[in-house]
Amino acid sequence: MKKAPPLSSTSPPIQLRFNKKTLGVFPLAQGPRFVAADIAKLLKYRDETALQTALGKKAGCLLTPASGPALLTLSETELRDVLRTCGKPQAQQLQHWLEHTLLPVLHKDMPPGHDKLQLAYALADEAARQVGQAVWESVLAGEAEWQQSRWLVSLHYQAEQGQRRPSGKTVALQTEVSTLAALAERVAAGGALPVSTRELVKLAAACHLRLAERMQKQALRA
Repeated sequence: MKKAPPLSSTSPPIQLRFNKKTLGVFPLAQGPRFVAADIAKLLKYRDETALQTALGKKAGCLLTPASGPALLTLSETELRDVLRTCGKPQAQQLQHWLEHTLLPVLHKDMPPGHDKLQLAYALADEAARQVGQAVWESVLAGEAEWQQSRWLVSLHYQAEQGQRRPSGKTVALQTEVSTLAALAERVAAGGALPVSTRELVKLAAACHLRLAERMQKQALRA
């Protein structure tokens, strides 16, 4: 069987996190390519050569990223083959994550841009971390009704050195939660509102302050 010609990508691989390890993925038009060295680490092979041996000597294809040396990558079919045949316990976990989380996104008709996909999975990873920590603390605290507990996950990101770093926090749902648009509609509608006059004044003052800051920035850019 003839080996496939080398591939190239104008973008670096998307760095995803699975079981506290990194998985590099190139979302190419002809199908996603997975960095073989990362797959080897996830499945606890000695190195990518050992992974190739498990697949067959001709498996994989070199891919040249936007910068750096060429990387050995696996197609989706080759990755499925190794997950089906390697017999390692990590393979089942990785296959479930691929089938139910990653591949449905990569198979959409209009693939998202590299930056958007990178941010989406970084935020998803942060959400899982926040919820996991909240559940951990709730169970260890001995709360009797932890199975009925609910949390609000607040996610955002900050730009640092050209990269968007996600962060977030969880808040126990002990009060009513609403979007900003719904809150504005409810305040304007009148009637009973579960807040005091002082709280409404503080909210109005904060909104005026934020609006003034934005208008000042817009004036400076004009």
